[in-house]
Amino acid sequence: MRKLLSLLVALSFAASGQVVLVDQAGRQETVPTEVERVVSLYGVATLYLYALGQQGKLSLGTYVGLKPGSPAWEALLAVDPELEAKYTRQKLSLEEVLAQAPDLVLASGAQEQEIADQFTTFDIPVLLFNFETLAGIHQGVELLGAALGVQERAAALIGYYQARLQGVAAGVSQAGGSRPRVLFVGTQPFRVASGDMFQSEMIALAGGISLTAGLSGYWQDVSAEQVLLWDPEVVFIAPYGRVCPEDLLADPVWRGVAAAESGRIHKMPRIISPWDVPTPESILGILWMAAKLHPALALDVAGEARAFYRDFFGYELPPELVEEIGR
Repeated sequence: MRKLLSLLVALSFAASGQVVLVDQAGRQETVPTEVERVVSLYGVATLYLYALGQQGKLSLGTYVGLKPGSPAWEALLAVDPELEAKYTRQKLSLEEVLAQAPDLVLASGAQEQEIADQFTTFDIPVLLFNFETLAGIHQGVELLGAALGVQERAAALIGYYQARLQGVAAGVSQAGGSRPRVLFVGTQPFRVASGDMFQSEMIALAGGISLTAGLSGYWQDVSAEQVLLWDPEVVFIAPYGRVCPEDLLADPVWRGVAAAESGRIHKMPRIISPWDVPTPESILGILWMAAKLHPALALDVAGEARAFYRDFFGYELPPELVEEIGR
């Protein structure tokens, strides 16, 4: 892993006060060694600025499903009192970004490569990221840490991920138990996460078997008959959308699957961002999944969450949220 990361973030001093970085799209960009103003077009990357303690450099950014006045908004507002001034829900135009006079723009390698080319004319560096896998998270964190000069903080976040995942893997192996069959449900009861999505990797890392591993693409609509054939032992529901465990339990189709019979249908938490998307909080999502899949591991997810938000976001979880996570 370290060798791969070192190849990704190739550093060389191009001139006084500048450094050349290789982003996750394989592009070379010359970035100032003193970045003061950042615009983020990629909501996932925005949250990594916060986890690295660099939200003060963010002048304008998109966020992951964040709505003013929501509990998630209030939590992030406690971390960043200037949130309202830098928050945008809409796709930013070139003119809006240029008006911020940024030293650096963060963008999605999957969706915004063409946008990156537009900034070349204005001599504004753009780094493209892909946080959609565990390897991508580690690579992206190291890249962002190098761009902002906070390599030690980036290494601490990567180290936290690695240590917790190694602990889960060791615990599952030592327990010698089987890996439960898991179905991940989205914003509709029969809309499921495909095998190409991060949720399926999370399930595997948590010690489960994703029943949709063979499906490609993005969210997929499946039939009731397919759900019955899969017969999931555990069902996880995305924290966004209105689907709740009670909805599935009230449906005769879902009552026929093993997860309903054992009461193992769970909706994932959300504090700042949803725990099932590849933001910094996704490590808590994996730990939460592992606790539901393997209760014998006796994981203290609430305690981990309290320490994680304190250490990486400077945020003290309110007691009611600690209690909710621990259920």
